Amino acid sequence: MVEGIKGGEFKRIVCMTGAGISVSAGIPDFRSPGTGIYDNLKEYNLDSPQDLFSLPFFKKNPQPFVTFVKNFDMEGVVPTPTHYFVRLLQDKGLLHKYLTQNIDDLESIAGISDDIMF
Repeated sequence: MVEGIKGGEFKRIVCMTGAGISVSAGIPDFRSPGTGIYDNLKEYNLDSPQDLFSLPFFKKNPQPFVTFVKNFDMEGVVPTPTHYFVRLLQDKGLLHKYLTQNIDDLESIAGISDDIMF
């Protein structure tokens, strides 16, 4: 793949990322036993940990999500080398689209354009 990028073979790259891209920045993923977000929601008394991020659940009971967000500390969190690699692809004109499920906004902090993100 590196040779394809260097050699100009790949010109419209699509990157898709999830929680793993931000773990090295200190943000926990969702499913890891012990450290994952889902494993640490007992205080919210949810039927399912996924309820915290469910729109239908939020419409019925927004308080758990509001409490979670207030307690989610992003101070000092910076983008990872992977975020900056995606930014490099953008700067080289190779990044066609960037899709992520993340809500930490590290992509924007790294300088990835909103026009490219889905």
